[in-house]
Amino acid sequence: MSKLLDINIEKQLLEVLGQFDLKLEKIDEYYFVNGQFPGITAQAFEMDRFEESVVVQVDIHVLLPEQSFVESFVGHASTVEEAVAEALEQFEVNVLHTLIMAFWDSGKKVDNGVGTDIWHINGHRWQAVISNYGYRGEFPFDEVIDDTDEMFATTEKAIKSLSLDKDIYAFRTVYTNVGDGRAVVEALINNEPFTTLEDEVMNLSWKTIDSLYAVRNLVLLMKLTPEA
Repeated sequence: MSKLLDINIEKQLLEVLGQFDLKLEKIDEYYFVNGQFPGITAQAFEMDRFEESVVVQVDIHVLLPEQSFVESFVGHASTVEEAVAEALEQFEVNVLHTLIMAFWDSGKKVDNGVGTDIWHINGHRWQAVISNYGYRGEFPFDEVIDDTDEMFATTEKAIKSLSLDKDIYAFRTVYTNVGDGRAVVEALINNEPFTTLEDEVMNLSWKTIDSLYAVRNLVLLMKLTPEA
């Protein structure tokens, strides 16, 4: 059973955010950049403990005006502090740069594979901010799937098939090859299950190998203006 860790995860989160010239203001339990949405905070949980290591989950909570979503990352290291640092490193690489591109123009941007596009859905223009692939595994990414663009192309098609009635959406997709012959897919819309996309991602050309690998993608979608 997981338990909330009594550590100063806030300090470590601020150290990560501080690398990108973000001017932060704390309101209640969330930090805001220039006093504007989204707000961000974090929690850390101990998931499992072994003789010489510990597994930690770090949840990053992102608060939007009318909804929120959570991005979760797992770290496994010899100490809690090292495991939390590993999880926050994943957050920085795969999600933080996407948040900066989407919401925080004043933040320092780096060349990290985050892209933007304009999508046309249900008579509206939408800005899509697309993360890089967050990949963890022993083998190179292009050795675990035949077409490295398959996952995103499938995600884009599934999103464009939806009836969207909110102004902002977060779509997160994670494929995990457990390493024992099993695979797990999680696809979420603002933290709610997106079962159609889960099924489609599960059926892509992933390689079944005897070691763990995981592929993660985040798409932030923001409504712009009605089409003329």
